[in-house]
Amino acid sequence: MKKTALIIISIFAISSFAYSQNVIYVKEKCYEGYIFSKEHSIWGFPPEKERYTLSPEDISRVEKILRDSINTYYVKSNQKAYIKPPINRKTLIKYMRQYVGYLTDSEEIVIWVNLFMKKNIGNQDPALDIISVQGGGYKFWSIHINITTKELSNMQVNEIS
Repeated sequence: MKKTALIIISIFAISSFAYSQNVIYVKEKCYEGYIFSKEHSIWGFPPEKERYTLSPEDISRVEKILRDSINTYYVKSNQKAYIKPPINRKTLIKYMRQYVGYLTDSEEIVIWVNLFMKKNIGNQDPALDIISVQGGGYKFWSIHINITTKELSNMQVNEIS
């Protein structure tokens, strides 16, 4: 009986450890968020073979590109005129992030950054799944950043509900 209990506890401990490896929490002075590994299942995202597990160094690179690009025409033009406050260097620090990496056909690393204001996600856990809401305006937005070429693409700011 003790052997069976020990085996069951061991299996739960191993599976819990394996699951916890799917998401890595990162926190620095100007950002905090969760890195989703390539094994983490995400609906509507490229299959695992195209996914890439990011390192904290990759996140540091993407955050620098984001900060350096936040006041560019691309970012400004993808915001709706009604957004208050605008997304800029000052407001950027207020967003929690979720990071998903993938590789392009030419082996470039692209990171999808999902940004949201933590107080507006209700009981959703950002460590378990990608935060997705309808509406919410500037409080929820995302952008793709190619850290190989330093290009931004697919910026989307939620509409007001």
